[in-house]
Amino acid sequence: MKDIILFLKSKRFRVHFIISVLVGGFILWISFKFLNVYTHHGEAIVVPDFANVKITEIDGFIADKNLKYQIIDSVFDSKVSPGVVIKQDPEENSSVKQNRTIYLTVSAKLPPLVKMPNVVDASMRQALAMLESYGLKVGKRNYMSDPCVNCVLAQSMKGKKIEPGTMIPKGSVIDLTLGQGQDGEKINIPCLLGLSHQEATDKIAESGFSEGSVNCVDCKTNADKEKAKVFKQNPTCSSDIMLNPGSSIDLYTSIKAKLMTADTSSIYDEK
Repeated sequence: MKDIILFLKSKRFRVHFIISVLVGGFILWISFKFLNVYTHHGEAIVVPDFANVKITEIDGFIADKNLKYQIIDSVFDSKVSPGVVIKQDPEENSSVKQNRTIYLTVSAKLPPLVKMPNVVDASMRQALAMLESYGLKVGKRNYMSDPCVNCVLAQSMKGKKIEPGTMIPKGSVIDLTLGQGQDGEKINIPCLLGLSHQEATDKIAESGFSEGSVNCVDCKTNADKEKAKVFKQNPTCSSDIMLNPGSSIDLYTSIKAKLMTADTSSIYDEK
């Protein structure tokens, strides 16, 4: 024990100890420096906007950006050109490390296929709801004499009868043949006053009529048209007036429309 204590107090031990500390510190410094260079510590890249970049151009788009990408999904959108980026993760302007993978969703070239439902014998309202749930649109509504007013008698696409279960592209337009009643049977006109344009359009279709002209008297933008309410319709809704199914109803809307009274002739606030 005495020899150990003497050694620890010796000049030789102190010299070796100081050298060991210096060497160890230098090795640690070199190691951290290497890690910083290897991992690009403190260096960040701002993620660019990939929106609308074509799939065939992505490689060139990120060639000088030290980033990677991976296409993880494709979604059909009729409003977007096929084969372009519509979503990215991380989002644009995010700060990431070099060589970070950007996950992309692109627009599909073709819409997915869905089964054509059977809406024959359903009411107009049921048919509209069912077609919408399948991602299909209602096209022309033709009427023919039949005791069941506004009942679907036939379903067709592009002028040809379409059988239930047929696989068709999502978003396809389906034409319906509806019952008009017998001997010119007429139906009540729906009251649309105070409704938005979309609400009025839905109610017109559900009631078995077609939408005529639409005039917004003070709309300047599409946002105004969405906010506008119906203050007048032609023909007016009245228990004394009835029309044949399929007849058109014209709409007049305004962002200042205000239901003042039960009198359907006065619901527009000029102020």
